[in-house]
Amino acid sequence: MTISISPGISPGTALRALGAFEKTIDLYMYRNPVQFSLVARIDRQVSAVTLARALARLQERHPLLAASVDRSAVETLYRSAEGAVEVATRAAGTPWQAVVATEQTRPIPPEPGPLLRAVLIPGDTDCSVVLTFAHQITDGVGGLQVLLELIAALDGGVRERADGVPRAQEDLLGGRDVRAETGDAAAPVDSPAEDERMSAPGELVPFSALLPHVSALALDRELTTRLVGRCRAEGTSVHAALCSAASTVFHRRGRDFVRVLSPVDLRRAAGLPDDVANRFAGARTASEATRADDFWALARRHHESLARQRAPHALRAGSAALSESPPETPEDAEAMMAAVTAADIQITNLGAAEAYGPVPSSVTALWGPAQITQVRGEHVLGVVTVGGRLRMTELTHDPVAGLLPEMAAVLAQACAASDRDADPA
Repeated sequence: MTISISPGISPGTALRALGAFEKTIDLYMYRNPVQFSLVARIDRQVSAVTLARALARLQERHPLLAASVDRSAVETLYRSAEGAVEVATRAAGTPWQAVVATEQTRPIPPEPGPLLRAVLIPGDTDCSVVLTFAHQITDGVGGLQVLLELIAALDGGVRERADGVPRAQEDLLGGRDVRAETGDAAAPVDSPAEDERMSAPGELVPFSALLPHVSALALDRELTTRLVGRCRAEGTSVHAALCSAASTVFHRRGRDFVRVLSPVDLRRAAGLPDDVANRFAGARTASEATRADDFWALARRHHESLARQRAPHALRAGSAALSESPPETPEDAEAMMAAVTAADIQITNLGAAEAYGPVPSSVTALWGPAQITQVRGEHVLGVVTVGGRLRMTELTHDPVAGLLPEMAAVLAQACAASDRDADPA
């Protein structure tokens, strides 16, 4: 069953032109669908009609949730969409992993919009909601914000309207006084792209609508708590520990050099507004097998490299460079994306959901972001923590047996070894 309810937005109105980064994503998506899904399990049943009405309220709050992309004008534009968010219902008990995999085989067209859809999976006493976003309108952090607001709306919460259409991130970064923020706008950036192995481009695979392999794993609360504590004690981050764990597993599989791609949230890294829009940049770190014996030393190297790349002056410089020389064709965008995003694994870590505001008590689990980007051999890992449990979701067309369980084992072993070192008695 599919239900659509109009949010009452006047269709066809030009909202604004796409920024350089948004246009790059859109050009890439001419032939390479890029859309991501987030999943929430809720402790009660919800009807499709109720879900559709709640989504319509969110479209009124966040204009890009009610947008299409018009490629026919001189400038590619966001326009208000003619329809509403499609809500489909799957059979009760359908695994959310199967829904997420299927969502990757169904490109979201730029028109007529909206560039978002929802799937409801009923359960005996609960349900799961899967939201899938086209990447032209938002990133994982924005998607999580929408998902949490949606559940709050289902629980009767009403949020005030947003302040109009979010601005492009280049406009926001270009207007910030980065020198004042960092104290050193000219500080050099140690870019891993200087390593020839780091700069080797990826190979795009023509979209085939084949179902990707989906795997998921949740750490228990005890291990999640220990991991957070050990990262603080070791002077690193949970994200860097995940990079170290993934690198370790790939090294054990015989890879001498491992590249990890980490999307950087510009809301936190550069102080951009908390909009439902694209607010991210990419950062890549590397690991060599000959230097990967010490887990925490490797994690600190990932952490230090990420810190340099996410410094505000570095982010602004990258944004300015793209604005000055944006891709003009789908082929240009594909070449750029293949060059700057090629990696053995991408890890999108949204962190603790509670950091984005109160998490409705009805939420019992969150999963994602889950996506595929059409790069050969890619492993795309989405991570989010809620209720004290870190959850990982991996999508790939080239599965590595036991990747997530082995990553969890590596993390547990690293925490256990650190605990023994801290308590010699």
